[in-house]
Amino acid sequence: METREVPSAHFLIKIESFSLFDKYKINKYETSEFVAGEYKCDYISVNLAMTDTSSLPTNWEVNVVSNIFLFNQISGHYHYSPGITRRVQTMKFEWGLSKFISKEILSDPSNGYLVNDTCVFGAEVFVIERQAAVECLSLDNVDTCYKHDLKISDFSKLEET
Repeated sequence: METREVPSAHFLIKIESFSLFDKYKINKYETSEFVAGEYKCDYISVNLAMTDTSSLPTNWEVNVVSNIFLFNQISGHYHYSPGITRRVQTMKFEWGLSKFISKEILSDPSNGYLVNDTCVFGAEVFVIERQAAVECLSLDNVDTCYKHDLKISDFSKLEET
C-alpha cells in the first residue's frame, strides 16, 4: 500500500459511528452509485461493483484501473491500493481487495484511520478505452533467398519521417 495527499477523484464516504457495524453485526454497507467514465459503480467496502449493466451487450467487458482509499485523519494522507487493473465482465462484475487493512490497524485510533469512531473511504475508477491500433504482420509465405541489414545512425535523433 502507498500514501498520497490528493483525495480520491471519484468517490469518498465518511462513516460515522463505525463501531455500530460490530454492535449490530452489519457485514456490508452499499453506498450510493457513482459514475466512472460512462459506467456506474455501486458500493465500496473495499470492493467495487458495476451496476446498471442491463443496457450493456451480451458478454460485455470493461477494463478499468482502480484505487481504493482510506483517509489518515492524523497525517492528512490517504492510504491506498495503487492502480489495480481489472477486467469487469458479465460473469465477474464485482472486485476488490480482501486484505486492504487489518481490523486491528484500522481500529487503533493512534494509526489515524478510525478517529472518534469515524473513518473515510474512497475510490477511483479509470476506464481503459480500447483505442489502440492493432496490427498484424504475417510472413508465412515469403520466399526470400537473401538477407539485407539496414543501419540508420542516430535514428532516434531524426526529425519527422
